[in-house]
Parts: sequence; C-alpha cells; structure tokens
Amino acid sequence: MKNVELLFPELCNIYGESYSVTYLQRCNPENINVIETNHKSVPAFVSQDVDMIYLGCMTERKQEMVLKALRPYKERIQELIDKNVIFLITGNAIELFGKEIRDEDRRIECLGLFDFYSVRYMKRERHNSQFIGHYGDLTMLGHRSQFSFAYGDFDNNFIDIERGIGMNPDTQKEGIHVNNFFATYSLGPFLILNPYFTKEILGRLGLDQKLCFEKEIIEAYDYRLAELRRTINAGGRL
Repeated sequence: MKNVELLFPELCNIYGESYSVTYLQRCNPENINVIETNHKSVPAFVSQDVDMIYLGCMTERKQEMVLKALRPYKERIQELIDKNVIFLITGNAIELFGKEIRDEDRRIECLGLFDFYSVRYMKRERHNSQFIGHYGDLTMLGHRSQFSFAYGDFDNNFIDIERGIGMNPDTQKEGIHVNNFFATYSLGPFLILNPYFTKEILGRLGLDQKLCFEKEIIEAYDYRLAELRRTINAGGRL
C-alpha cells in the first residue's frame, strides 16, 4: 500500500488542486491510501513513511499560515527530498520552498530549500495565461493565474516552456525538478490536465500505470493541446 499525504486541503484547494490526489487514488484504489492532513495537525511525513506528498495553491494570506505549519519540519522535508520521496507542489505553493517572498517592503522568510525568491505585484492586474511545455519526451499543459513571479537561475527546472511564460515573463524555465520533487506554478488538478505525467507518477510509485477513464482523459488532453496549437497558429495568445 502506497501512502499519499494531501497537505492542508482546507487551505490549499482554491482551484480544485486536491482532485489530483483523488484522481490518482481512483487510478489504483486498492494500492493507494490517501492521508489528509489539517494545517493544525502534525504532518504524517514527520513520523512515518509516506510515498508521496502533495501541496496545492492557496491565497497569499494563507501562504503565511502554511509556512508556519511547515517551517518546523524544514529539515525533514529536505531529508525526504534526498530520499526520493515524491513531491508534487502546484500553484503558488512553489514559492514556499524558495528563500523568501517579497511583498513591497515586507520580506516573508520561506523554507529556503531552493535558491530563488518570489515577488508579489498585488497592485497590478492578475496575470492569467496558459502554457505548453516539455518535460523530457512529454508535452505538458498548464494554467496560471497569479500576482507573483519567481526569480533565480532555475537550472533544475521541471518544464521547458514552448509557448507561454516560465517562472517569470523573462524565462522559459518553469517549475523545479530535483530527484522526485516536482513543483510548478500551474493551477488546478494538474494530474488530470497531464495524463501522461500521471502515468509517470504511478510508475515512480511502483504501481500499474493504467489510468482511471484513460481513453476519455487522453482524448481530453489531445483536444486541449490541439485547441491551444490552433490558437497559436491563428496568432492568438495563450
């Protein structure tokens, strides 16, 4: 039985992110056990073995609540990354793993596990876009809606952007990938949006890679990708 810990779904599910874990379990219900952890509780990964940890998008105010909940376990999180435990981090949750979040004159200390920082532009219009990118041989799709961007070298990026923007408008590097740690600014149920990557996650868990509603979800992925490419070819923006 594989244990997948869903961190703080009461705070980190504003675009339906938690359904990535629900879908993963439905792909292999007999072998995936989901542990839902409240932000006021000690995470299961602190005292027991887990095979995968998921953290989704939250509001800017709740970022500080989540940081408070995770900060005591910074060294344990680093240990788990080093041990190749699978992490999937989506939306602005990615910012918590950098050095700091800059919000005008404020500096919000983050976990500092990766060498980048984020900047909030709350007085600007929210940035909304989609992207097409590549992770190895896989074509990846993503949505973003954010007030902040991240800055650094990102030599350990997760996705190489084909169309759209990366961690900020001046880079085509998106996300972070170290060992089995995957993080992306993309919002929503990322595993449903990217079924071939879901197969890879199942494989990394040592499980059968058959997807729930595989035919339908791959058809939806193919349709979405084709529509985005048609938009590009017609001169539109993602």
